[in-house]
Amino acid sequence: MQYQLLKSRRKTIAISFDRDGNLIVKAPLWAGDKEIDCFVESKTEWILAAREKIKNEKEKKDARRLRLENGECVYFLGEKRLLTIIREERNRAKIVCVGDRLLLHIPYKADYEYKREALIKWYRREAVCVICGKAKAYGNLLGVSYGDIRIKDQKSRWGSCSSCGNLNFNWRILMAPEPVCDYVIIHELCHLVHMNHSADFWNLVERVCPEYRQYKKWLRESEGQLYLF
Repeated sequence: MQYQLLKSRRKTIAISFDRDGNLIVKAPLWAGDKEIDCFVESKTEWILAAREKIKNEKEKKDARRLRLENGECVYFLGEKRLLTIIREERNRAKIVCVGDRLLLHIPYKADYEYKREALIKWYRREAVCVICGKAKAYGNLLGVSYGDIRIKDQKSRWGSCSSCGNLNFNWRILMAPEPVCDYVIIHELCHLVHMNHSADFWNLVERVCPEYRQYKKWLRESEGQLYLF
């Protein structure tokens, strides 16, 4: 059975799946290949059942996936933006936000993937402005300083904070309701004070974001809304 092996200073072997359904095995540094293989084999029944569940969920997500055509809606800080596709003689895509409409100017022959990439580039540009502005404001409130801010397309994280003080954010949080987006930013900034998830860390998060639990719950239960294309 194929799997991706990640070794660290953990004490036990654990298995999980990434967002694409690939099997991930996390093991202690001292664990041997034979021991790891035996552990994976002992979990065969669970792995097969989990894969079937992931497959069914993926099929449901694919059924909800946007075709990126006229009249469909995307989200910007939780607010709907009606897509208007304008095909014209041009070499590059251009996106303009007018009120609650998102005008996507594209070449005549542009296909789904072209539209998708154009939208992602637009969101990433907007994310730089929005997230950097919010990080600065909340950083001042918390009295913390940080290094670089990078906008990424992470598959398993909404944000992260490195030991060097650099912050990474998933551009897709720009589609979440604004308070949820703010929570993710606050969460990572608080790691500049507590590089863990201790009680002190969560107390600091709550001090700045009193309703963080409901935003955390929204991300857990509604993340599918951020992966419609």
